[in-house]
Parts: sequence; structure tokens; C-alpha cells
Amino acid sequence: MSQTEAAESANTALPGCPNSCGGVPIPYPFGIDSNCAMSQDFEVRCITAHNGISTPYMSEHFNQTCWKWNNSTANFDLSYYTAIAIRDINLSLGQARITSPINSQCYDSTTKKVDYNNWEVILTDTPYKFNREKNKFVAIGCDTLAYIKFSINQNNYWGGCGSWCYSPEALKNGSCSGIGCCHTDLPNGTSYIWIEFDHNYTSSHVYNFSRCSYAMLTEESDEFMFNTNYITTNRLFGQNTTTVIDWTIGNTTCDIARTNKSSYACRSDHSVCLNSGNGPGYLCNCAEGYQGNPYLEGGCQGRL
Repeated sequence: MSQTEAAESANTALPGCPNSCGGVPIPYPFGIDSNCAMSQDFEVRCITAHNGISTPYMSEHFNQTCWKWNNSTANFDLSYYTAIAIRDINLSLGQARITSPINSQCYDSTTKKVDYNNWEVILTDTPYKFNREKNKFVAIGCDTLAYIKFSINQNNYWGGCGSWCYSPEALKNGSCSGIGCCHTDLPNGTSYIWIEFDHNYTSSHVYNFSRCSYAMLTEESDEFMFNTNYITTNRLFGQNTTTVIDWTIGNTTCDIARTNKSSYACRSDHSVCLNSGNGPGYLCNCAEGYQGNPYLEGGCQGRL
């Protein structure tokens, strides 16, 4: 086995625990079921669907909530809970990419009513925060004003953006400048998300070419580029996107964590501790020239 192969093989789960689920590596401190994870917050459920495809999900203590607008009561009803699927986990960056829903607001020209779906995720008092640099709050539509409520240290704030257009000819692929698509940044330290639409903007004036509006917290990458058919078709309706979350160990700094050898998470020789850049806590990395899993005894291997 080469040094590179040895280093990569160290990037694994605890001994005796599954290394992956559905082709997605699950490295410690994450683990499939309670005996394989550092703590309850890092438990992963590996669920196999009827089609035989397995998908990793965050612990059952973490759920996304969809709220649906009830036109009769003029209030939100709980529509459903959905588990949070994990697309991948990055040990060195302390990040995970998760699946999150695209919220919709659609106008019915027959009933003159509007159907809304709002999204809520609560990560307060957990090792997780929404990543500021890799996510954008995006709204899509031609008569759309969408808001995002977020919580930092249990204090609530609001942000949002609006997009308008009066004909499909005004739309341009790739552009998210306020004509059919808008976006805004997320602040650091966000642990709670609520996304909703302003009910005064309903697409009723543009329903002949744009019946629905959409809002999402999505990874800012090549995966998401505005396309004019997001406006003119139902391509986004009921779909999901990718959101990036940060995770840390504990809620102390490296200097404090090192004083308690029994709980200090950087277990491997040739490992280093890094303070989190998104709230309290720390991460472990392998020292320069080594690769693998610093959270495991002997996990950093292969002087490169």
C-alpha cells in the first residue's frame, strides 16, 4: 500500500463501524448509529429505500419542517417533517453538504388563491451552523419578495430580496441581478433558518408566463446558475437544492480543549487543533505532510 493509499484508508470510521452509506463516506466523529459516533449530534442514519438505494441522514433529532399556508385560516399549518439527507462530509474543512427543499409560492388563476410552502431548520444549541461563504439566499420569480429569518446567539434577524420582471424577454440565463432572480448573503453564526414569501407579491399579474416563485438557501456554486426556464416552467417545483453547514467539536477554544486530555478530540499523533471560524468550538486536522483522520488514534498517516 502506498503512502497516499494508507493516508486515505485512515480517513475512516471507528474500527468495526461502517465506513460509508450509499457511497457517501462517513468518517468519525460521524458514525452510523450511536456506538459509532462521537456523540448523538454526529449520529448518522443509513436508510435504504424500496428501490434499494441507501442514503445517509442526520440524526433523527434534526429535521426540516415544511409549513403550508392555509387560505381558510390565514395561517400556517404544519405540513410535514423531513429528515436531513447528507450529500458529503468534509473532515478538514469541518463542513457537510445537505439536501434542503426549494420553497414555492404558486398562484392559481382559477381560485385566485396562492399556495405557499415555507422552510424551517433549527440547529440552535448543536455543533452546526449554516456556512456564510458558500451559501446564498436566492429568490426566483417575476413578482416576488422573499424573506429569510435567521438566529445568531438566540437573537433573531431578517433579511431578504425581491425580483421582478414583466415579460420573459427581459430574463437572461446566468444573471441573478433582480430581474427574475435575486440573492443576498447570510451572516456568520447562523443556527436557525425560516424562509417565507411576502403575500403582497403573488405572481397574479404575471401568471400567464410565471405562475410560481421560489426561495431557497443554496450552495453558491456551478450547481446553481439561474436559468430562464426556472421562471417559465415548473422545473423547480417540489425540487431540492444543496446547502452547506459547518460543524465543530465542543464549544471551547483549542487552548481550553487541550487541558482536558480525556475529552480532547484531536486523538492522532501529528494532528493539529484549529479554532472554528463560525461560532464556538474547534476542529482537528492532520499536520502538514500527513493525511487521514485526526479524530482517530493513529489516524494521521503518510509523511508526504
